[in-house]
Amino acid sequence: MPWPPASIAISDLCDRLMENLKAGVASGSLTVRRLARQIGVSQPHMQNIMSGKRTLTMQMADRLLQYQQRTVLDLANASELGEALRLAATNPNTMRYVPVLSGVLGPSHPFPELNENTDWRPLPVHAVSHAIRPVFAEVGSDAELARDFPGATFALMDLSSQSRTNISQQRWYAIRWSGGGWIRRLRLEPGKLLVLGQGTLRPALGPERIELGTSRVEEHVRALVIWIGNDPQHVNPLCKSGYLVPPPAADS
Repeated sequence: MPWPPASIAISDLCDRLMENLKAGVASGSLTVRRLARQIGVSQPHMQNIMSGKRTLTMQMADRLLQYQQRTVLDLANASELGEALRLAATNPNTMRYVPVLSGVLGPSHPFPELNENTDWRPLPVHAVSHAIRPVFAEVGSDAELARDFPGATFALMDLSSQSRTNISQQRWYAIRWSGGGWIRRLRLEPGKLLVLGQGTLRPALGPERIELGTSRVEEHVRALVIWIGNDPQHVNPLCKSGYLVPPPAADS
């Protein structure tokens, strides 16, 4: 059975890009020579693309969009974009790709960051619909954390400013302290953050309190932790082999 037609086909968007360029040449606001010079190809090559004698490649399309300071979304009309958003919101099988922070989140590692070479993990949209900026992070060795989440090697977190500034004692947060990363429960008090759950006989590993001074909460609290479990490449996050943070009963 043939595949159903795409609501926004790449070929249609390429055609619209070329129509827009041809309209610019026809109006005199653009010349083939200037266009070729700006994107770094020969004038005959650009002329062949404009006339349809040469195929417009994806790489060339990207360069033309960059020259116009546009994105591929600018080539779709409002109706097409609206339908795509509607389908994404109503289809429970729609996937969202979540980036993985580069590095390890742990006391003995520099706090991980996003970079251009990041990996991605697919998740059902409904699993992260409440997260504004979801990311995965590999969790390093941390004895305090292992007491509550034994065997956990990855965390799903929300980097949004909103999620990490509304501090709740029932939630877990990734904090940056002394250069490393720590996943802890917190309580916000005037001028300070208290680190909770370290009531053991031996000295606590990590900070017991963070004096805010003139700094903002989000300078220390880097993410809200949503889920902790095994490598999302091998398990289905939020469904098995992991821990909801906090457990569902805590939100009821």
